[in-house]
Amino acid sequence: MTDIRYVIMSDLHFGAENSMLTALSERPATGTDTGFSADPQRTSPVLSGLVDGLRRLTRGQDRPPTLILAGDILDLALSPDEVSAMVFRRFAHLAFGADPPVFDPVIHYLPGNHDHHLWETTRENQYVDYLCAQPADAKLAAPWHTTHLEPTAERPVASSALLAGLIRSQPGCTGVQVGVSYPNLALRTPDERRCLIVSHGHFTESIYSLMSQLKHILYPGQGQNELADIDLLEEENFAWIDFLWSTLGRSGQVGSDMGLIYADLTSPADIDALVSNLTAAMIAKGKGPAWLHPPERWALNTIFKREANRVARSERGTPTVALTAQGQAGLQAYLEGPVRSQLKSEWGHVPEDVSFVYGHTHKPFVDRRPVAGFPAPVRVFNTGGWVVDTAQPAPVQAGVAVLVNDRLDAASLQFYRQGTAAAPSPVQLLPPAGEPPSAWHAELASRIDPAAEPWASLSAAAGREAAQRHRLQAAMVAARNFARSR
Repeated sequence: MTDIRYVIMSDLHFGAENSMLTALSERPATGTDTGFSADPQRTSPVLSGLVDGLRRLTRGQDRPPTLILAGDILDLALSPDEVSAMVFRRFAHLAFGADPPVFDPVIHYLPGNHDHHLWETTRENQYVDYLCAQPADAKLAAPWHTTHLEPTAERPVASSALLAGLIRSQPGCTGVQVGVSYPNLALRTPDERRCLIVSHGHFTESIYSLMSQLKHILYPGQGQNELADIDLLEEENFAWIDFLWSTLGRSGQVGSDMGLIYADLTSPADIDALVSNLTAAMIAKGKGPAWLHPPERWALNTIFKREANRVARSERGTPTVALTAQGQAGLQAYLEGPVRSQLKSEWGHVPEDVSFVYGHTHKPFVDRRPVAGFPAPVRVFNTGGWVVDTAQPAPVQAGVAVLVNDRLDAASLQFYRQGTAAAPSPVQLLPPAGEPPSAWHAELASRIDPAAEPWASLSAAAGREAAQRHRLQAAMVAARNFARSR
């Protein structure tokens, strides 16, 4: 049996009411109260089924696989911190508290947009460690905004005290470490011919580079190539990403009200309200770029409205296709620009065989696509997501773990897919794209019987939990309409 060396998951959204991995309580709705609330003291049956399945797959290995969490693990954008933390602790207890643990004690974590604030705290702590280690008269480097591709190249190391502390709070989990990479992490084979790159993927959507776009429009000709420089891209946009996508849930009633608007961005009135409120808040709180003068605020409002409409029409707002044309263009641009530039800058070349794993869209797929500057077509694996944000089933939305062996062969294992409670989708491997199934894919398929336990119980639980979250989404839209009519 070939060992699973890495398990890559993203978009768990611990703490979000619409996450399949957060236990949910349901009661009658009243006015603006949806009747639903997260119950972080209970374990979601989908969460326990996910961990049980991974335990079954990795049982008997010489050593457990390394867990790579590729962003949006804690839902800090639309959920209270304490709820997200408590649900993450339940995952930690299941995955690391049992004997033996499911995963290796060293975890790799890449923050996404919903938990971007954890990258900000990590990099600030990392910079403090750097400053305190310098000689008294040393020339100091400016703060950086990204990590190297390989964690071993980071000096000092980047680690998440929060996630490590939450895991270590569970019995039997004292030795766990959580290293942080942002926004890209690379794995290489010893001969350096193959590599697998992991990223959350938010920079494949244009709204996350909004400040860079605004600068180009207001001051054309300045920094035309900066969208290919990953450190500069993050430097220009980190405050914007942090403000909207990691701060919203910690803003009291404002966060709750904005969550109702965010629940349904198909309405032009909702988009106008979102744009107007956020533009005013960014300026008032000093989150806009320093070079943005008051007379130019109209440009921010106009550009943000354009981007909000793109969001409504793109991946989250198009639950009928695995990847929109806009999403494909964004993926291609990210690979050809920031990823290729970082590979050449740090390694001097692009390896001959590259795979790219990302999440963010909540819609898993497998692809193989030619990319300018890469010697061979790039294998692409999207990890999907574990939230339900439509009132009706969206079959393209599913939760996947990418399973990787020592040779960096990868395969996507679908744990759930939105359907109906009466006919839930079975656990299964997604077929490869543009090439025959690898030996790794075939071996994994032979080890999974969807009709057997724990897979059958997981599929049944996923069908019930997804149906409940469809009801939640409908209730959120009803609550928003009620609030608007008052």
